[in-house]
Amino acid sequence: MITRTTLALLATAFAVLTNAQAQQREPGLLIRLYDVGQNMRWLPEIARGEKPNAVKVVPTLDLRTDRDDFAPLKDHFVTEVSGYLTITGPGTYALRLVSDDGAKLWIDGRLLIDHDGHHGPTPKDGKLELTAGEHELRISHFNNWGDGALALQWQPPGAAADRFDVVPAAALSHTADVSRETSQGKKRIIPPLRRGLPGDGTPVPGMHPGFKYEATDVAVAEAALAKVSSTPPYDTPSQEIITWLPDPPHQKLACRVHEENLEQFNEGGATEPKGYLDKQWIGGNQYNGTLHRLFLDDVSGGINVVAFRLASGLGNDVTCFFTGPDKAKYFSAEPLWRKDHGPVSKVWRLERSGQPVFEILLVRALTNGFEIEFTKPLDPRCGWEADSYYVEQWLFDLKSEISNLKSHPPRRDGIRYPVKSASVSPDRKKVFLEIENLKESHVVYIRLLPPCISEDGERPWSTEAWYTLNAIPKDRFGKVLTPPEPEPRNFLTAEEKAAGWKLLFDGRTTAGWRGYKKDRLPAGWIVKDGCIVRVGSGGDICTAEQFDNFELQLEWRIAAAGNSGIFYRVSEKYGWPWESGPEMQVLDNAEHADGRNPKTSAASNYALHAPARDVTQPVGFFNKARIVADGKHIEHWLNGVKVVEYELGSPEWQDLVAASKFAKWPDYGRVRKGHIVLQDHGDQVWYRNIKIRPLGGE
Repeated sequence: MITRTTLALLATAFAVLTNAQAQQREPGLLIRLYDVGQNMRWLPEIARGEKPNAVKVVPTLDLRTDRDDFAPLKDHFVTEVSGYLTITGPGTYALRLVSDDGAKLWIDGRLLIDHDGHHGPTPKDGKLELTAGEHELRISHFNNWGDGALALQWQPPGAAADRFDVVPAAALSHTADVSRETSQGKKRIIPPLRRGLPGDGTPVPGMHPGFKYEATDVAVAEAALAKVSSTPPYDTPSQEIITWLPDPPHQKLACRVHEENLEQFNEGGATEPKGYLDKQWIGGNQYNGTLHRLFLDDVSGGINVVAFRLASGLGNDVTCFFTGPDKAKYFSAEPLWRKDHGPVSKVWRLERSGQPVFEILLVRALTNGFEIEFTKPLDPRCGWEADSYYVEQWLFDLKSEISNLKSHPPRRDGIRYPVKSASVSPDRKKVFLEIENLKESHVVYIRLLPPCISEDGERPWSTEAWYTLNAIPKDRFGKVLTPPEPEPRNFLTAEEKAAGWKLLFDGRTTAGWRGYKKDRLPAGWIVKDGCIVRVGSGGDICTAEQFDNFELQLEWRIAAAGNSGIFYRVSEKYGWPWESGPEMQVLDNAEHADGRNPKTSAASNYALHAPARDVTQPVGFFNKARIVADGKHIEHWLNGVKVVEYELGSPEWQDLVAASKFAKWPDYGRVRKGHIVLQDHGDQVWYRNIKIRPLGGE
C-alpha cells in the first residue's frame, strides 16, 4: 500500500519534473564566475546568497586563462557551469574533464568525475549509460593562481577508442530564464571537508573487515526473498523513514525502511537493551557499490537515523538488498522481483567474518548533545578533548529533497558547531559530547579528529557519522564528567635549572616570541591549554633571543595532514627563515604528501637528510623533539631516538646543498648565531614545553 505521504511526495517530484521539461532552452552552457580572493587547495562551495561576479554563455566548454576566457577573473576564482546535454543516440558515453586546477562533473545529479585538487591541465574520464533525450549537466571548477583551464570532451558510442573531442554545440543548452544577476566584490566560500585516509573523509577501503561476501546460487536467493515477503518489499514500507547516505554521489536518499530489513547488530558488546539494538539495518547504494549501516534511534517526538560507512568499491552489484530468513544479507546487480529486467546474473551473500573491528558502534541523540559508543575502549590518552570532535549541521528540507532528489543534497552552512565538553565513560567505550544549538530537520555530521585510537593502538575503521535529526529528545540528558588532571607542563625541575636549562615559553603568555621580521606576535598564534598554537594566518614566529650552540627540547602536535617546522640559527637578513636556517620537519607523515619522501618527512633535515626511521606518534599526539647544535655538529632526536646526524660544511653536506633549492642562498646553514623559528605552513600546530640549554663554543 502506498501511503498518502508517499503519493504527495511523488506528486511534488512529478510536478517539478514536468515544469523543468516545459522551460525553454537556449544554445550553449551558462557560466557563472565567482571571485573568492583566497588560496584554495580543494574545490569549495559558494555560500548561499552570493551572486557571481560575471555571467556568460559559451557555445562549447573549452576555456583557458591565457585567452582571457574567464575574464574578468584570472586567479583565485570558482567557475560554476550549468546546462543540459542532449543525447540523440543512446549508449555508453565516455566523458572527459580537462581542468586546471580541480573540477567535478555531475550528470543528472550523479557525480561522474571527481578531478579535484591542485594540478595542471590534465584529463580525467568517466563512463555512463545515457538514454536518448536531455540530461542535466553541472560542473564546478576552481583556479587557485597561474594558468587555468576547463574543457568538456566526449567519446560517443562507436568512436575511436583513443579519440576525445570537445562536446559539440549542438548537444549543449541551458535554461533561458534563469537569473543572470551579478555583484562585485569577494565571495564567501565554504571550505570543503578534509579528505583524509580511507574511512576519514573518503570512502572506506573495500569491505568492512567484520564481514565477507561471496557469490551464491540465484535460485537460493530468490527462495530466500520469497520467504521474506510475498510482495515486492519496496511497495509495502512499514515506516516512511528517510535518511541521508553519505558516499558519492552524495545525493542518494535511503530507501524506505521495512520491518523485514531490521536486524540486530550487537557488535562489540553494546550496553543498551536488546530492543534498542534491534533497530539496525544495512542498506546499499546502486550508483557506486557502497553499503551503509543504519541505526534507527527512537526519541520523544520522532525517529532519527544515523548512517555509517560499511563497504565501498562493490561496483554496480548493489541494486537489490534484502535480508533472508537465515538472517544473512543478500544483494544483487538486478532487482530480483523485476522480471522485466531479464534473468538475474549475480547474487552475493553477505555474512560476518568474526573479526573484531574498532569503530563507532552507535551514535545517540541526547537533549544536550550526542553520545558516541565505540566497539572497543579508547586509549586512556584519548577522548576528553572537545576539539577532537568536528560537528556541522546541514539543513535537510524533506519536501525539497524529495522534489530535487538528485541535485540538491543537504546544504552546508560552513559553520563548525563547537563541542562544549567531552566526557569519557569509566569503561572508555562511550563519549558524551555536550553541544548547544542543535537543530531539528538537519543532518548532523560528526567526525572524529586525531587523536582517536583504541587501547590496542588501532585507528577507527571509519571516523564519520551522518545523523538525520528529525527530533531532539526531550528528556535524555548526558552527564558532564570531570576530566583527569593533566601532567605538569612548561616548567623546569631543580636538576634542569642546575644544568643551565631555561624556558622559552611559560605556558601562559607569548613573552620572548614575536613574528619573523616583526616587532610583535601575529594574531594567528595564541596561547591555549598550555600550548602556543597556530590557529590562523599570521606567518612564522621566532624567539626574540638568538642562540649559537645549544640543546633545544620541545613537544609538538600537528593537525591531520598538517605541516610545520622548527628552524634554527636563522638570520632575519632574508625574506624567509629557510633561506638561512636548517629545518627540523614537523609533519603528519600519513596524510601529507611530504610524508611520502623520507627527506621531507617528520624529523628530517628538510630536503637534505632523511630520518633513520619513522618514530612519530599517531597523529594528534604530542611528539618529543630534541635538536643539538654544537658548532658544526647537528643532531635531530624524536621521541628518544636519534634520527638525523650531520656536519655542517662537510663534503657530503656541500654536495647535498648544491643539488637542492638551497644552493642559491649563500648563507644557508652558515649562520653561526640566530633565532629559533616556528613555521606557519597554513595548518594548525601546537608547541609546548619549549626549553633550551646553551652549550660551550667549538
